[in-house]
Amino acid sequence: MTTDTVHRPSRPVTGWLLALGLFLGLLAAAPAALLAGAGPAQAAPEGIELADEAGVIHEPTLREGLADVDFHEPTTVVVWTQRGEAESNLNERLLADARENHPEWISDDGQKWADGLFIYAIDPQGRQQGVYFGEDRKVGLSTQEDIQEDAVDSLQEANWTQAALDATRSAATVMNRPWYQHPGIWVGGIIVVIMGGIFGGAMVASRKKQRQKARADLDRGDRAFANVSTDLEATELNAHTVPEDSRYGAQVLERYRTFHERYLVAARENDRLSGIAERKLHRKEHRQAITAYRETTEELDQLDDTVASTNTLLNRYPGWPEAWDLQTAPMREDLGQIDGLVSGQSKLTAAQLTPLRSFKPEAERELERLGAGLQTGDLSPDDALDGLAALRARLTELLEQFSTAQIEAFAESDAERSTLEQQMRRERTRASRRPGSILDTVHQPGWFWTATAYNIGYSSGMSSVTHAREQAASASSGSTTGYGSSGGSFSGAGSSSSF
Repeated sequence: MTTDTVHRPSRPVTGWLLALGLFLGLLAAAPAALLAGAGPAQAAPEGIELADEAGVIHEPTLREGLADVDFHEPTTVVVWTQRGEAESNLNERLLADARENHPEWISDDGQKWADGLFIYAIDPQGRQQGVYFGEDRKVGLSTQEDIQEDAVDSLQEANWTQAALDATRSAATVMNRPWYQHPGIWVGGIIVVIMGGIFGGAMVASRKKQRQKARADLDRGDRAFANVSTDLEATELNAHTVPEDSRYGAQVLERYRTFHERYLVAARENDRLSGIAERKLHRKEHRQAITAYRETTEELDQLDDTVASTNTLLNRYPGWPEAWDLQTAPMREDLGQIDGLVSGQSKLTAAQLTPLRSFKPEAERELERLGAGLQTGDLSPDDALDGLAALRARLTELLEQFSTAQIEAFAESDAERSTLEQQMRRERTRASRRPGSILDTVHQPGWFWTATAYNIGYSSGMSSVTHAREQAASASSGSTTGYGSSGGSFSGAGSSSSF
């Protein structure tokens, strides 16, 4: 007698996440009610000072515009301009001028900006701007950067007066802002409300994507396994007649030695993996097993093609010219890409381009000679393969020299050289082997450098370096907070940036 075990479906994790998210979101969003009922700040500027040494501000427009700006607490607004150089420290220059000409802008102890003060500075010639705050008006650096960002469009249009208005309006909304008016309070509440749904949806989407990837890999593995199974008998027969006294025949047979055992393992995995429910394919252990299965079956599929071409070529069975074409196909593909590699290389000299450019016609003639020698019987298959290997090794050597020249021409630092070299080396070793290629089978991945792998590696490395340069350029135009060597121990709140 048997009893059936009743399995209760597990409760979806997203349900309680949504409920929890709703509760936390409502709790976090409660301060929004305070914000909705709170009136806007109504404190006009306590005073407006213009120190326009650069002569770029239209004072009537500035004063008229600032009269409409509301502050949370009365604030003295200073607009300061001075012409300088991009390399100079705007913070340091402002402090020096304040110490000499405007001591009222500095606190009594000389270490901070005076309370109740907001200063906006422009250097129209050095293309810098800065924002500075009394100790009771200071805001965080990220907020300072936001204020400066709000003025950038006007600065880039050389509308200096409007830039001062833009920056001051932006600063007025954040200085001494009540806690319940901080956007992070109510925005955070809204975010928390939807986070449960987003998290659940992201989990569902991620699992779906993982299942799709696993299914695609499993289908690829199954196709390769089917090919190997269909050709299994022919592969075994081919292997039995590959001449062992051939240098290349012996090496291919060495690779084939574990073919049968690996096929049996793949057969067991084919049976086991086919029984996994579709909804479970996203699990890590299944995805790892499927990837290993695909890699194994595709390697076996390539190897049985190589065994067939090796047997046909070395024994000169009918169809051997087609088997030889399989061997030369990678070389001919590389030769077809050489013109693209050397064209447009304005930073390289003729001496650096000529070896690779002249190799193409030489290699084409050598391929013709090897094929003709096989046809007439003047060359054995082993000798022809030796000649082909020498060609591919020569191309590899030329690509190594060419990569050195390209990297030196493009890279501006040791770090950039290292990035380019690593990307190119990675693509070289991961390049796929050509089905049926004896040379690709008997040598380790990356032994020969193909033009395709070279192009992919160099493009990938160049993209990485370019991205790093863009990030560095962005960082160099970021905020500067120090007051230079002449600033002493002054630590008033403020920063400057380029525009």
